[in-house]
Amino acid sequence: MNPNEKVVLLSLIGKGIIENGGYKKAGYYFEETDEVIYTSLFGAALYKVLKKLGYDIVQWIIFGTRYSNWSELATVLEDENKEEIDGLVEWYMKVCEEEKKGISDQMLGQWESLLSSKIPGIRLLPVDPLDYDIYINTLLKEFTEEKCKVMLDITHSYRHMPVILAFSIMVLKYIKEISGVSVYYGALNMGEFMNDIPANAVPVLKIDLISDLVSMVEGLATFDNSGYFVDLLNLLGIENTEKTYFWLEMNRQPRSQLRQITEMLQSFSRGDDYKASIAGYLNDQLKPLLSSTLDKRMVERAKLFFGKKQYLKALILLYEGLVIGIGRKHGFNDYLDYDAREKIRQFIKNNDSVLFSDAQKETYYKLEYTRNAAVHGSRARGTQDTVEQLDSFEQLFKEAVKLYEDIVID
Repeated sequence: MNPNEKVVLLSLIGKGIIENGGYKKAGYYFEETDEVIYTSLFGAALYKVLKKLGYDIVQWIIFGTRYSNWSELATVLEDENKEEIDGLVEWYMKVCEEEKKGISDQMLGQWESLLSSKIPGIRLLPVDPLDYDIYINTLLKEFTEEKCKVMLDITHSYRHMPVILAFSIMVLKYIKEISGVSVYYGALNMGEFMNDIPANAVPVLKIDLISDLVSMVEGLATFDNSGYFVDLLNLLGIENTEKTYFWLEMNRQPRSQLRQITEMLQSFSRGDDYKASIAGYLNDQLKPLLSSTLDKRMVERAKLFFGKKQYLKALILLYEGLVIGIGRKHGFNDYLDYDAREKIRQFIKNNDSVLFSDAQKETYYKLEYTRNAAVHGSRARGTQDTVEQLDSFEQLFKEAVKLYEDIVID
């Protein structure tokens, strides 16, 4: 992430551990600034570090229960001039006392108002820990409309709360302008696993893998729903494939480009990590598009799009692939020419009794009708019409694929 960009910090706040009359503090070591910050509230340390790194924090949204240690937010202001924070001391004591029995909306609202004069954009949001919907519902109302990146602090609170919040952000990414997510965790009990931090310090984990996995999920979802593979290939390190996809969409023949892509995917799939498994999956999906003839490639693409519920694409490709396949098999060498397709269609019409059995003939003409009706918006015919009844369309599609395989494939 680049400094000076707009950031929303999302934190969770828990009850904390009381030790010697106050909340237990830990020295959190931040590799990004090479410093240890002592605090009882990790979010406070993270806020300071992000500000020091130059991030423009437009919001700091904090979820907690009514029994959380909201008073500890005062630690954000420890470095301020004494005169500037003296006015908060009285309120700090009031909040500290009331949170023990469950803080009221009025008290928390006053505390937020006082803090916001020093921490612009801070929001203190008490939640019922068993209200699972409240995180996404609240974020939809509260979250900025500005383009920003999210820093998610998952250190405190009940264990299930950051999990729900993380999945809420995945949904929010499609509604708000979130350009990326970084996850931070103050690992209180993991010092023994870290050899390169100061003695007695607590490591701060910046878990970028989560953001990478979210991007992979989005790329896989896009491919599975539409067949668009460019984003997923970019994540795997295979770039500049937009033209190849465009050519496929326009029914061109980018066989050499596809072969290069599948060879790279095959090489990546030999690895032993999650990217290797994704590369292998994508390679299996794309290899059929390398078929030797145009009609076979069109039918394979039709099957691909049918599986992704892109029904109109699948229908057009299957019908045209069938027509071209019949023409190729019966000596129409110019079947790549559009005008020649009309000659092939006329040939099929004139010789349908020779080309097809009665059942095959019915399938062919039903496919042709469905294609024309779908493309031109013709009215349906009958209650079992294939342009309005999904189960009838699916049955027709499978029968038409079998028709192609029976009469075209050698």
